[in-house]
Amino acid sequence: MTEDVSAPVSGADHIRLQTAEALEEAARKLRNADMAHSGEEIQNILHGVQDKMEHLKDEIGARYQEIEAEYHQRVEPVENVICDHPIPAVLVALGVGFLFGMLIGKYRD
Repeated sequence: MTEDVSAPVSGADHIRLQTAEALEEAARKLRNADMAHSGEEIQNILHGVQDKMEHLKDEIGARYQEIEAEYHQRVEPVENVICDHPIPAVLVALGVGFLFGMLIGKYRD
């Protein structure tokens, strides 16, 4: 289960790194741009960065939809069990809360 959860997180880290690399590359190109030709060069660099950001934005949107679909797939069965059996669900929640309260109370003493 933790492997499934870590996959979207590592994907988000990968996208974050790609974004940082694209911005660093653009900054490097801007520093190295010849000032005589700077207007056109800067426009080309900025358009390149904008295209890369649009691509990453689309990729993030797709990954978000995947994460949301997986979340709903995993949560719906739990919601159905709770809706089908509300009294046992509440009693289990109270029991777990009571146990945590007992453990915290013992830990404080």
